[in-house]
Amino acid sequence: MKKMKEVKTKIKNPERIQRRRKQIIEGAIKVFSEKGYHKAKTKEIAEASGVTEGTLYNYIRSKEDITFIVYDYITGILRDELMAAIEGVKDPKKRLEAALLQNMNTIDRNQDIVMFIYKESSSLDKPSLYTILTKEVEYIDIFQNLLRDYFKGTTYDENNLKLAADLLVYIPVILALRRWSLKRRFESIETVIQGILDFVLHGIAFIPGPGVVPTLKGVTDEETR
Repeated sequence: MKKMKEVKTKIKNPERIQRRRKQIIEGAIKVFSEKGYHKAKTKEIAEASGVTEGTLYNYIRSKEDITFIVYDYITGILRDELMAAIEGVKDPKKRLEAALLQNMNTIDRNQDIVMFIYKESSSLDKPSLYTILTKEVEYIDIFQNLLRDYFKGTTYDENNLKLAADLLVYIPVILALRRWSLKRRFESIETVIQGILDFVLHGIAFIPGPGVVPTLKGVTDEETR
């Protein structure tokens, strides 16, 4: 089994670690955005985070560790906020919609972090990359299960469903990758988010396979046409 990444810290208090690391993440994103990853210095990151360089090294060991905790932070936020959004929602269609909307809202709110991780994934070491990819797969699995519930009681193509789960997770990343263009071309981000939601909900009709019209629980034949 491959080794999972763990960033060692000299601090024992979990709440304090979480609070300080959030400061470090916010400071790091600011510096990385202005200077780029490779030109950024840990001293500058410490200053932007509101801590001394010595304090910074109580929570991380290197600049590479900062990259990892940024990835770890956003994957945790995505999962936690999604699970909170769908908690108690029993209807499969409404649960899927809630998950899609929350995924987009979290990405929109954390655009700078999303942009950073797409630019700097090559700076991760192998244990870090393995840990992050494992968490990404777990996140995609949530959408696979949501889709299975959505299509429960009908025949569907398993490969189509797995591909759809990847698409549902990553299509919303356009909110960060194309943010400047979207701001210029659309009247509001809410319009874009609603458009993406409508697009993907219509798009998952390909999951059952060619020539199959799914009859979903609680959905009439007229609504599937």
